[in-house]
Amino acid sequence: MDYQMQKTVGKCFRAKSDQYLGSIRIYGSWYDYKVTEGTPEVGSMLEVTNYSPRELFVRVNNYLFESDVNFIVE
Repeated sequence: MDYQMQKTVGKCFRAKSDQYLGSIRIYGSWYDYKVTEGTPEVGSMLEVTNYSPRELFVRVNNYLFESDVNFIVE
């Protein structure tokens, strides 16, 4: 699991809600995430910056686009 979580660092996705906690499916597995930087809004871009054994840490980064190679379509 640790290797798979490490592969998520740098990936980005659109927020589905304005909550600081949520879940995202990446590489076929569900991960819980926590927004650690910025204020999430519906449609804002979230970028995975780090992880713990239980969750991914993400930040709001609206400078990224869907055309980025690290964008995850959910």
